[in-house]
Amino acid sequence: MIRKPDIPMPRRQDSFVFEVTQRCNHECLHCYNAWLNPCGYPRGELGTLETLEMLERMLDQTGAGLVSLSGGEPLLRKDLFTIVDFLHDRRRVVNLITNGSLLDEAAIARLEDKISIYELPLLSAERDIHDRLSGRRGAFDDATMALANLKAARQRVVCVFVATRLNLPAWGETAELAVALGADGIMFNRFNPGGRGARNVDLLQASPEELTAAMDDAEQISERYDLPISCSIAMPPCLFDHGRYRRLTFGFCAAGTERAYYTLDPLGNIRPCNHSTLILGNIRRDEFWAMADSPAMREFTEARPAFCAGCKLEMQCLGGCKAAAEVCCGSVAASDPFLAAFADQAVKV
Repeated sequence: MIRKPDIPMPRRQDSFVFEVTQRCNHECLHCYNAWLNPCGYPRGELGTLETLEMLERMLDQTGAGLVSLSGGEPLLRKDLFTIVDFLHDRRRVVNLITNGSLLDEAAIARLEDKISIYELPLLSAERDIHDRLSGRRGAFDDATMALANLKAARQRVVCVFVATRLNLPAWGETAELAVALGADGIMFNRFNPGGRGARNVDLLQASPEELTAAMDDAEQISERYDLPISCSIAMPPCLFDHGRYRRLTFGFCAAGTERAYYTLDPLGNIRPCNHSTLILGNIRRDEFWAMADSPAMREFTEARPAFCAGCKLEMQCLGGCKAAAEVCCGSVAASDPFLAAFADQAVKV
């Protein structure tokens, strides 16, 4: 029998984020968008044809099966439906991250069979708090109406709760509201500074004790309603006991792995994630895997804060969010700003 030579499987990236536009009709206090950092990030967006050509190149090179459409507010882009149709025709799974303000019944009907999951903010059960965090009066009414309309259309919706000092007191009621409105899951994300949020740390950053109490409530709510609740922003295990939670799920930095969420901006620039300002290159002229294997990406992936040296969980935790360290402290090797703020409470394993 003739043995066929082993043919290596092509490399593949599970997914990526496409920032459809940098324009937004909200001014969220906690917004981490890269172009809101004082680093002179490139602004603008390509026309429809150039955007579709750029996406085609990104899909071909990464093999990604999932594309998350983000912003800014994606629905401010007039050709969003064309972009969604393009991805749907290529049998990609599409998630839409939106503030809900422009997601009326007509838009839902147009998108209905082409979006896998909608991610909507639900920042508080108290209208004034949600509106304050969103930077726009009426944001609460828009988000809750969009959620109700999406569920009436039998769509899958995940509510995103950004945990801050302002809205944590009403966390339980907010989760109950999400359940009442039919949410299919909740992201419980601690405030992670960057962009505009970096200027509001004193106002927004909650303590580990406040976050732990809220997660204890989240565990009970998840059990009571059989509702998935995830903590997508890294919760350093030296500050939080993950073992006490049976139902909550926790995420850590996936940079450099197949699960990484490389981010494509409206001009074609590629970054390690949507929180980072580090531009690795541009997909319109550079090869994706050359960017993914570049020294800059390798430095980003391998960086660890000195504080974490010797901890048994260092390779799992990776020191928290290195992108937040990059934008707030100037180095991916610095400590996550949250970890730095509460380092005196940290218990390394």
